[in-house]
Amino acid sequence: MKPGPDVSTIYRIARYYYADGFSQDQIAGKEGVSRSQISRLIDKARELGLVRITLVPPSSLRAEELARDLAKALGLKSAIVVPVRKNANDEEISLAIATRAADCLPAILADYEFVGLGWGYTVYKTAELLPRGLGTGARPYFVPLIGTSGDDNPNLQINTIIDRFGAAFRAKGLFVNIPCVRETDAPLSRIEAQRVAMLQERWGQLDVAVVGLGAPPTESPGLIDELPAECKAELKRSSACGDILAHFFGADGEILNVEHSYKLLAFDIAGLRRLKRSICLAGGAAKVGGIVTAARAGFISDLITDESTAIEALERARRRHGAQAPVRDAEVPESGAKAL
Repeated sequence: MKPGPDVSTIYRIARYYYADGFSQDQIAGKEGVSRSQISRLIDKARELGLVRITLVPPSSLRAEELARDLAKALGLKSAIVVPVRKNANDEEISLAIATRAADCLPAILADYEFVGLGWGYTVYKTAELLPRGLGTGARPYFVPLIGTSGDDNPNLQINTIIDRFGAAFRAKGLFVNIPCVRETDAPLSRIEAQRVAMLQERWGQLDVAVVGLGAPPTESPGLIDELPAECKAELKRSSACGDILAHFFGADGEILNVEHSYKLLAFDIAGLRRLKRSICLAGGAAKVGGIVTAARAGFISDLITDESTAIEALERARRRHGAQAPVRDAEVPESGAKAL
């Protein structure tokens, strides 16, 4: 049997391709072999670990400066600003943020034991874009911060998000089988009550959270299907500037009490203040007010956003320079849970 190419030959082929920029056809001509053989050797070089590809996220001095200024103005621990094209639409903005989040979250979350996850388009896309095989299975443990929704919107499928983060990190997570919204007079079964108690126990152990942020109800294309019609109407009339985990808050950071006709199974966002980090993935013109308010109220400690949103948020923050600084150490319920 004819022996295969030695490792030095494989390395030389890989060097031609990756370092020198030769095409596979050019390398085949130089080596006197077929293009398909060159393709196989390039694949073999990756298998043997002779090639390590490093991606450098897009950045700019402007984006880095914006990130520093924004973090300082909003009292954040950190901010990452992602360059996007001018006039980018909301979907492009969210995908840009999710791509960067998928790059940087693995290094951040690896240091924590219990990580809470929220929902929304950007968080969902981040879960999709995470590279696989990041961890050893020891940590982190992923915990849903909100119950399930029967909405046909995939971005609200919290168990899918938990599963994808867990698969990427080779880690475990808790799945929830209780709806995020239920009628006030609908009692929990014994098994459901046990599951809620287990979920609340995990909420009390959280180190860090990764959440999205919703636009004001007046600018949102739709609210959770399970919300009662009168509640949706009330939210549309309210002064809510955004929501995190279906908790709506006004421009002063006060959490709106609209749960008189339903009960919400979701981590109380006031509890985000006690966590080591509360990382928000959000961008777009409609979310600027909510981002500034959430930071001022201490609901978020870290932000990944886009350039246009960062500029507008910075301008608003500077206009409100005299406003009260974020409060991150206020007393909150130990579990951060809403009473059920």
